[in-house]
Amino acid sequence: MQEPIYITGHKNPDTDSICASLAYAHLKQIFGENAIPCRIGDINLETQFILNKFGVEPPILLETAKSRIRDIEFDPALFVHPEDTIAKAWDEVEKSKNKSLVVVDDEERLLGVASMSALSNIMMLDCTNIRILLSQTPLNNIASVIDGFILNDNGRFKCNGRVIIPVTEEELTANVYKDTIVLVGDDVDVQRTMIESEVGCLVVVNNHYISDEMLDLAIKNNICVIKTELDVIHIARRIYLAIPMRLIMVENPVVVHIKEFVEDASQRMSKSRYRSYPVVDDNNKVIGALSRYHLFKYRKKKFVLVDHNEKRQTIDAIDDADIIEIIDHHRIGDIETTNPILFRNSNLGSTCSIITQMYKERNIVPDKTMASLLLAAIVSDTMNFTSPTTTDMDRMLGSELSGIAEISTDELAKEMFAAAATIRGRSNSEILYSDFKEYVIEGCHIGIGQVTIMDPKELIEIHVPFNSYLEDVNAVNKYDVLLMTFTNVLEHGSYFMAVGKLRHVIDEAFNRESYATFVPGFVSRKKQIIPAIADALRHQ
Repeated sequence: MQEPIYITGHKNPDTDSICASLAYAHLKQIFGENAIPCRIGDINLETQFILNKFGVEPPILLETAKSRIRDIEFDPALFVHPEDTIAKAWDEVEKSKNKSLVVVDDEERLLGVASMSALSNIMMLDCTNIRILLSQTPLNNIASVIDGFILNDNGRFKCNGRVIIPVTEEELTANVYKDTIVLVGDDVDVQRTMIESEVGCLVVVNNHYISDEMLDLAIKNNICVIKTELDVIHIARRIYLAIPMRLIMVENPVVVHIKEFVEDASQRMSKSRYRSYPVVDDNNKVIGALSRYHLFKYRKKKFVLVDHNEKRQTIDAIDDADIIEIIDHHRIGDIETTNPILFRNSNLGSTCSIITQMYKERNIVPDKTMASLLLAAIVSDTMNFTSPTTTDMDRMLGSELSGIAEISTDELAKEMFAAAATIRGRSNSEILYSDFKEYVIEGCHIGIGQVTIMDPKELIEIHVPFNSYLEDVNAVNKYDVLLMTFTNVLEHGSYFMAVGKLRHVIDEAFNRESYATFVPGFVSRKKQIIPAIADALRHQ
């Protein structure tokens, strides 16, 4: 699958930002690119109305541009279960490039890990330690690794971990066989002696004969019996590989969470010695295995920025990502890139006007849904083609999209503005951040929120608590001016509420006396409000 490309608008996204993300991702998808529309803020009322009207799901929400483990490539996990033999684990390792084993339960939840060294070191253990491990090994495991068939299992297998091959007369008479594993041939006397010595398990090698009499005696004495085609040499080499993984695995290993940031995982992995680390989800289920190799070669997330090109407005940690394109209709901002990119910046009323042009340039007619979204964004950003930011190109493109979508632009505008042009029932934060942007103007840090209203009485109702809220916000963020703009689309003007040490600049910029002063003609933040503030700052 192709590497994903994330298409995102600015923080506190407006309709143009959201629709631009959706429409441009759709255009890229037509040409086979794995483009994913994103957003970095909540959907406002107007945009939600538009998405609902045209039956479109909102873009996915991203909090940061940093890559998480789920965003990068890692290996499939190599699973074994706690009762699996070391021999089976070796077989799995030989079939895979992954050299670390993850021990899981039946639900694939993590129990422990076992490295190549853990498997290899088994045969290097001293006699005491390896006997201790074998003494805790189930009978089925032993039969499995020596290709044996259990002739008698009384369910009470007990073994001290010693493996003996009696050969001489002295060895046969020695009193050392209780609870041991003894390898015998077809000598009936030897078989009888071992059974009467209360061995833990009698292993008949080379597929030799054992009589029904001897089996009955073994059953009577509670002795387990295994028969195998292997000779004593092969059995001696393999029997210790019967030890179950639960006895050699490392419990509570270092793990990597699927949602963890790559850089955080890298720091923790650098402090431990393992080659590979299990990747788990919220339920401790193992998803895969991550090695340092994956961290060395992973690629940063790729982003296309639409409707903005300033660092304050973009997704957090953008320096940890690769910006490959910018499509915008605002002033040139401060974002830097490490490589040349496609930067398309046009003096149009909407980013979606630019994207509509890009459809046309590629000879693609947007479908009815995409045309509706593009049109709604243009109508929103140009205030139905009445904003001073509106160009003849916006009007022409809007007309074409209206025909494709089979929608009346005026009717759409009325519905959109009616859905959003109220602040009743909205929290202070929803009012301020429904369409909020930060700027550095003449060296001053300015924050500007904008909402549409139709009834000026709403502003009077919220004035006192909302002004107090602005003061609290500014106490934390230290804006030189924190400005809230209440725009009346029908009356084509705005009311302003401001706090900050330079709030007097707002009075000078718009020749107003108080928050209740209606300032006609000022509706566009980009084309009118910001230039007026900049001019006032230059002359203060």
